[in-house]
Amino acid sequence: MSAAITPTGVLGVLRKLQEIQIGGGSGIVVKRKDLVGILRNLCTMIRNGVGLPGAIATLREDPANRKYARIFEKVGESVATGSTLSTSLAPFPESFPPLLVHQLRVGERAGTLPDSLDRVTRQLEQGANLKAFLIKKLSYPLLVTVAGIGAVTFMILCVIPTFQDMYDESGATLPLITRVLVAVGETASSHYLLILGGIAAAIGGAVWAWREPTSRQAIDRACVRLPGLGGWFRSIAVLQFMDVLGNLMESGFTLADALIPASEAVSNRHVRGQIRRLHAAVRRGERFSAALDVEGGLFPPIVRQLVIVGERTGRLGPVTAQIRTHLRSDVERTTAALLGTIEPVLTVTLAAAIGGILMAVYLPMFDLIGQMH
Repeated sequence: MSAAITPTGVLGVLRKLQEIQIGGGSGIVVKRKDLVGILRNLCTMIRNGVGLPGAIATLREDPANRKYARIFEKVGESVATGSTLSTSLAPFPESFPPLLVHQLRVGERAGTLPDSLDRVTRQLEQGANLKAFLIKKLSYPLLVTVAGIGAVTFMILCVIPTFQDMYDESGATLPLITRVLVAVGETASSHYLLILGGIAAAIGGAVWAWREPTSRQAIDRACVRLPGLGGWFRSIAVLQFMDVLGNLMESGFTLADALIPASEAVSNRHVRGQIRRLHAAVRRGERFSAALDVEGGLFPPIVRQLVIVGERTGRLGPVTAQIRTHLRSDVERTTAALLGTIEPVLTVTLAAAIGGILMAVYLPMFDLIGQMH
């Protein structure tokens, strides 16, 4: 005979169902910007003598981390049973990347967990700062471009047709620039569905090409070969690589073990492939500086020279810190110089486009006024 179903039994079943997790995760992902603050607070507490269980409990109680309480609860339970921090974070790869967990594991084995936390936090902060810097610098030209396209489209589709009706009634002879814009506006109005479909198809094709590995490889290769911009793309890629490589080596990784994880931090897949060739060369026993010479077009001469010095002195890890500082300054300086060139060009182009449309609108009006006099 089956047992009776009671409200208490139903609640118990529901609680069990809530605890079932697919893949070991909580369904909640810690955002990268929040992860930096969490690791920074954890590092500060551990450095000042707070035990790991107490530090995790404090993070859980922080109102800023309320949405991550489920994750901290699971991590706290694991730590309370004697597991290490890295082992406790490993079941949440979407929130705590495997590379981060591995760096913490190395620090735990060496007895330098606070130092590892500090390095990981700085690494995440530097990556976030670089991304924020690029977004901030590139947002203005992008906004100007979008605003310019919107203004020109509005004037062609809405302003020109209004004046066209007036000119048709007056029988005025339209100048060439006006006739061209009128034809463009009529074509756009008559075939707007086809045009919108083409734009949607172009956007969809671009998204597909960006996500498809082969085409993405070709796009990234083209980026680093662009005249004038290729060096900028290469500098960003090398900075991403050196940021992670230096932190991994300072955490205790050997050069051979650090190269592949560091290559994964590079967003440009073509450059990532070049770095993997460096790993193969180092595995064969070649010196890192000699392998860099083979990929000489990727790494600036100053980077190769500093690597040689680091190898000779046995301080390759600390030398990468100087390389990162130099590359970061170089990227910021190059970005400012590029935008200093692009912004005036965009402004002049936008002014010329709007000025041309205004001429197309008012030239026939001036002719009409002249005929009246």
